[in-house]
Amino acid sequence: MHNSGVLTLFCDRYGLSEEFREVYLARYSSSISFIDEIISKRNVGPTCDFYVSYLALNELFSAIRDELRTIILFKNGLPISRWRDGRNFPDIPEECMEVIYAKIQGTFDVLFENGAIVPLSDEPEESGDNFSEIFAWLIFSNKGIETQDAILLTTAILIKAGYFVTKDDKLRREVRDTLKQRYHIELIQPTSALNRLRSMRKRGSFYTKHLSCR
Repeated sequence: MHNSGVLTLFCDRYGLSEEFREVYLARYSSSISFIDEIISKRNVGPTCDFYVSYLALNELFSAIRDELRTIILFKNGLPISRWRDGRNFPDIPEECMEVIYAKIQGTFDVLFENGAIVPLSDEPEESGDNFSEIFAWLIFSNKGIETQDAILLTTAILIKAGYFVTKDDKLRREVRDTLKQRYHIELIQPTSALNRLRSMRKRGSFYTKHLSCR
C-alpha cells in the first residue's frame, strides 16, 4: 500500500523533496503496515473479518483534496496564517483530479480483492431504529464527537465489531471507555491492531470482527 502513486504524483508535480515523501510515509506507517498485513494473509484463511465504511473511504477524497490545497498554497508562497481562508483555496487541476481518482480506485480494488476487506454501507437498513438510538446517544453523550465519527461508530456497533481501528487519538480519548463498557467495542490505534492481528494469527484460534477505518 506504500505505492498507490498519489504521494509520488504530488512530489513529482510540485517538486517536493524525497524527504517530504519519507516524512509523510513515516507518519502513517502503522496504518499502512496494518493494511498490508491484512492483504498479505488473505489467502491463508481468516482469523478476523475486516470491514471499512463507505463513508470512511469517501472521506479519503476530501483528505487528499485538502492536502493538495496546502501543497499548492505553500508552493504559491501564501502565508500559513491565510491557508484557512476559503477565499484563498486554489482550484485543483482537472487532469490532476482525474489521475488521483484513478489511482485511488485502483487501490480500492486491491483492498477488496478476494474479500480481504469488506466495504460496508452506512445505511441503517432494517436496524434503522437502533441506528438512530445509538447515533443520538453518541451525539448527546459525548461533547466532542463529530457527526461523521458518530456514523462510523454506530455502524461498527451495529455489526457487533470487536475493535474500531483509528488514528484519531482525540476520538479514542473521548469515547473509548464508555463504548467499551456500553457496547463491548474497543477503539485502538493501528499499531495495536497490527500487534493483535499478528498475535491472533500465531495462535490460530481467535476469530472476531474488526471495523477498520480512518
